[in-house]
Amino acid sequence: MKIEQLINKIEKEIKKGLEEQEDAEGLLKLQETVLRYEGEYKLVWSKDLLEELKTRPEPEKYNTEIEKLDDATGGFRPQQLITLAAHTKHGKTTFGLFLLERLEKLNPVFIPLEQSAEEIILQRKDNNYSIPNFLSPHRVAPQVTVDWIEYRVIEGIAKYNTKFVMIDNLDWIDKGDGRETLAYRIGEVMRGLKAIAQRWNVIIILQAHIHQADEEKIPVLRDIKNSSDIAQNSDMVIMLWRENTTVQNEKEYTNNTMLSIQANRRTGKNVNIKFIFDDKEGIFNESEWLASYTAMSEKDKEVLGEK
Repeated sequence: MKIEQLINKIEKEIKKGLEEQEDAEGLLKLQETVLRYEGEYKLVWSKDLLEELKTRPEPEKYNTEIEKLDDATGGFRPQQLITLAAHTKHGKTTFGLFLLERLEKLNPVFIPLEQSAEEIILQRKDNNYSIPNFLSPHRVAPQVTVDWIEYRVIEGIAKYNTKFVMIDNLDWIDKGDGRETLAYRIGEVMRGLKAIAQRWNVIIILQAHIHQADEEKIPVLRDIKNSSDIAQNSDMVIMLWRENTTVQNEKEYTNNTMLSIQANRRTGKNVNIKFIFDDKEGIFNESEWLASYTAMSEKDKEVLGEK
């Protein structure tokens, strides 16, 4: 080895040793600083956290007075992000309005994106249905972002003590146009909405579509449109299904409706609840029913409890 090469090697070893020493000293200083840290992110023992939880007041929970739904959910709670998913024409908006009416005491904010609030109110007026008392944007922005939604939530809380927000629906929320996949961007929207629910201590129900495959089959979680992040970021996923069949290439629907809780982080209870939609009053009545269509598969009948 030439003398120049030997000198270079020795210099590198000395430099490496000094860097490692500096790093070790730096880490030691950091440890000493953290030892005195008492901020909101400090580490705590689980037993100490348990004692702290015992002193907190019982978390608020809000019942819909729908017995089976309230039993399964344990009541809706602030900071929850709940997805309500269904095929088109299976009653998402109508059931959403039904829930708004049941929870009017929470001064709900309704952000309708598929239809305007005016259209929804006029439709219910023309059908002689009751109109829930809700807050809604006078106008909707051309591009509805998560930030725009958060401003409406803040306004509802500041002016009216809002505790419940319903958004109709996910497809209309701006997801940007970056290089990331649509599924990733939907996940970002879901995480943003969950952060709003947590930050402002409100319940958010987000309506979403499912794949338009065979709507005669009862939908499951994998049928939710575009992204598995929708279910993963939801505290609860509720599927709505309206009994239907095809007769001479025409779709026919009954008023038999099933609400299926298929993910439930809070209580773990997944249940099917049957309703019959009263098209005279515009409300859902909890009631047992038998499947009308023999075209339903044996598996679907078993899910419905018809076997």
